[in-house]
Amino acid sequence: MKNHTDLPISIFRFCLVLLCAVLLPTTVAAAASWENITQNWEAAAVYYDSPCTDTETFHMSDDEFYSAKTELETQVIFAYGRLRGQLQGEAQAALEQSQRDWVACYYLYLDSLAQRWTEPVKIYFEDPYKERRTVLYRDFALVMLCQRLDDLDSWSKGRLAYVEAGAVSEKQDELVEAKKQLQIDMGLCLYVIDEPYREKITAAHRSFYKFLDSNHTFVEVFSEGDDTAVLTEDLLQIQRMSRLTADYYYGCRFFRREREE
Repeated sequence: MKNHTDLPISIFRFCLVLLCAVLLPTTVAAAASWENITQNWEAAAVYYDSPCTDTETFHMSDDEFYSAKTELETQVIFAYGRLRGQLQGEAQAALEQSQRDWVACYYLYLDSLAQRWTEPVKIYFEDPYKERRTVLYRDFALVMLCQRLDDLDSWSKGRLAYVEAGAVSEKQDELVEAKKQLQIDMGLCLYVIDEPYREKITAAHRSFYKFLDSNHTFVEVFSEGDDTAVLTEDLLQIQRMSRLTADYYYGCRFFRREREE
C-alpha cells in the first residue's frame, strides 16, 4: 500500500521552490508606488515573448499539474486526519472548523482564478525588474496545498510558529500593519480588473478572513492560550496571503495592460 506520509521527490522539490518564492518579502504597495497602477511598465514585461525566467508551473503539462495537485490534496487529507486523531473536545472541534474554512477558501480562490488565470501571464516577481512567466491558477493551487500540508504536519508534531520574547511587541505592530496592507492590496486587485471578475475574487478574499478567524481560534485552543504562538501563526497566514495577493494583483494588471494596448 502506498505510504501517504512522504511526498514523492518531484513534488517535494516543487513544494520547496514554491514555498521559498511565496514567502519572499514582496508587497503590492511597493509596486504600486513606482508603477502608478497601469503605467511605466518595463519593456521586458510588456513583451510577453521576450526572454525571462519561467516558473515550474509554466512548464508543467496539464497531466503533471493535476497529478501534483491530486497528490498534495491527498496528503492534506491524510495530514488533517492524523492531527484530528490526536485531538479531543474543543481542540478537535476548532480544527474541524478551521479545516472547513480552509477548504472553502482554497476552492473559492481556484474558482476566482479559473475565470481567466488558467492561461499563462507575465508578471513581476521578487522586485520591480525581475519578471517571469507563470500560470497563477496552478501557483495558487499548489502553494496553498503545500502551506496547509506544512501547517498540519507541524502541528501534529507539536510545532508552532514562534518568535523570541523580545520581538513580540515588534511582531504585534507588524501584524497590525500587515492586515491593513493586505486589505489595500486586495482592493488593488479589484481596482485593476473588469467588473465581471470581481464578484468571485471578492468571495475568495472574504473566505480568507473567515479562515483566518477560525485558524486563530484553533491555534489559541491548541496552544493552550499561548499569545505568542497565536500572534506568530496569525502573522504567518497574513504574510503568505500577502505574497499570493501580490501575484494575483500583477495577474490582474497583466490583463488590464492587454486591454489598453
